[in-house]
Amino acid sequence: MLGPVLAAGPNVVVVITDDQGYGDLTAHGSTKVKTPALDKFRGESTSLDRFFASPTCAPTRAALMTGLHEFRCGISHTIMGRSLLKPGLPTMPEMFRAAGYRTGIIGKWHLGDAYPCRPEDRGFDDVFVHGGGGIGQTPDHWGNGYFDPMIRRRDGWEKTEGYCTDVFFGEAIRWMGERVAERQPFFLHLATNAPHGPYIPPVRGAKMAAEDAFHAMIDNIDANFAKLMEALEKSGAAENTIVVFTTDNGSAVGAANAGMKGTKGSPDEGGVRVPCFVRWPGKIAAGKVVPEIAAHFDLLPTLTSLCGVARPFGWRGDGMDLAQPLLGKAGFPQERVLFTQVGRWHGDEAAGRFRGQNFSVRDARWRLVGLELFDMVADPGQTRNLFADQAAEAQRLLTEYGKWWEGVLPVLREPVRYVIGSEACPLVRLTAHDWWPSKETEASGAEGKFAHSQIRDFLKKAQVAATRNALPSTSGHWKLQVEREGNYEVGFSLMPPEASAEERRELGQLRPGLVHIRAGQEEQRMEVKQGATSFRVPVDLDAGPVDLEIWFDRQLLNDRILGAFFATLERKGERTAPKPEFRVKPSK
Repeated sequence: MLGPVLAAGPNVVVVITDDQGYGDLTAHGSTKVKTPALDKFRGESTSLDRFFASPTCAPTRAALMTGLHEFRCGISHTIMGRSLLKPGLPTMPEMFRAAGYRTGIIGKWHLGDAYPCRPEDRGFDDVFVHGGGGIGQTPDHWGNGYFDPMIRRRDGWEKTEGYCTDVFFGEAIRWMGERVAERQPFFLHLATNAPHGPYIPPVRGAKMAAEDAFHAMIDNIDANFAKLMEALEKSGAAENTIVVFTTDNGSAVGAANAGMKGTKGSPDEGGVRVPCFVRWPGKIAAGKVVPEIAAHFDLLPTLTSLCGVARPFGWRGDGMDLAQPLLGKAGFPQERVLFTQVGRWHGDEAAGRFRGQNFSVRDARWRLVGLELFDMVADPGQTRNLFADQAAEAQRLLTEYGKWWEGVLPVLREPVRYVIGSEACPLVRLTAHDWWPSKETEASGAEGKFAHSQIRDFLKKAQVAATRNALPSTSGHWKLQVEREGNYEVGFSLMPPEASAEERRELGQLRPGLVHIRAGQEEQRMEVKQGATSFRVPVDLDAGPVDLEIWFDRQLLNDRILGAFFATLERKGERTAPKPEFRVKPSK
């Protein structure tokens, strides 16, 4: 026994995997995976069988955390500064923490890596996460891999041992055991980065085709899930713990897709339908399969209600409270309309231009995908377009979509900004993962520099004249909010400080030229000497929003520019120069 049974509660554990779709379970028809533990758990749970997420990962996580559609959270992408959770929105961990719960996140966050968008800024007491959207992405610890990864706690990075999924589940078991021993109710968000690519199987040195590795990663998740549930049972806390298993979008591989059309990134059924199993022994029915539609943003109102956790006064989300239906005290909602919009448009293009593109609308019977309409009861594989035959239904759903779009568009137009100069977080670290498009020139941006491997490959090519000529301008800007005016030290480089001296020497050295630091309308220039690898420059900044771009010239050929992939900002004191005054000469 890990400790006495918790008197208060219930506890909550939400397990969410990455890129595992509805069909990637044996219980849902796959012969590619071995998921006995998850199949058993499904039998012990109520299965929300038509449960819908967003088409990609960060949007789903935003909806789950806030109970709002991701577009109301400021999130419409997974990179380019559009995966940052809008400040001020109440989150599920904040609500549980206010109710006396200890809150923890283990694994993947992907809603911002700088203040005030980090998990510790949004309600989590304990943090054990990788950076960015996956291990090895640009905000992650440089050089991180799936084996023995560096994982960030609130007080810094920590070296671990073993395969990443094993590490995350092992930490979850340890963390839960501590909470049970302390007799403190807990809320745990356990989010694996597996089976997201790169597809690396859980055996060191194993060589597998990508699809086989993807399925091996799911098998490993299942084995770890069995250990998690066994530990919960042995702790004595299982009867007083709600456990939810779900995933963040449709299958990234789709080798077994339960007969659905579409995979990850698609607005079709297979792009957004995911498993969702809810277990609370003795309270929520075991073995029940719910055919009514439900969605990711239902989890916040549902779990808070099940636990008696208060939501902020006047809180209104997009999700529905399914607590009473899950407890068998009411029926599940019959008439619902859900909206899917793939928001992966380039950079800061005007959001309004994308109305009617790459979207779908789903109710109990119909799925409208653009100008195609499918009867999901009679034709779950979306093989017969009934748009012309069922014109009234199509028009009804188009009208609903138009109303919804007009409601979310104002939020989409406002970028989410990292905050600098706050006493709550004196030093802010930035990476190319969150670049908005360059304001200086047409350039390749975050879409090609969101992973360490991409940056390494680029810098290797930049060392050789023959390949350097083929490299495009590559830069971007960060959208920031300066909380306090003053003098800031801006540090920047092509590689992060934790990169080895050897790697910085081989890949991070610059050629003679100039560096440009543009903050808003003001620009500073400084000479770059041969072999320089990093810089620290003082800059005076006014309070308020500012767009920051840092780039080097003469590093690429044909006047192409190269942005600093990594930067830090820290307020050092008051302005060193007076503000410029602009006076209008009175007319005679």
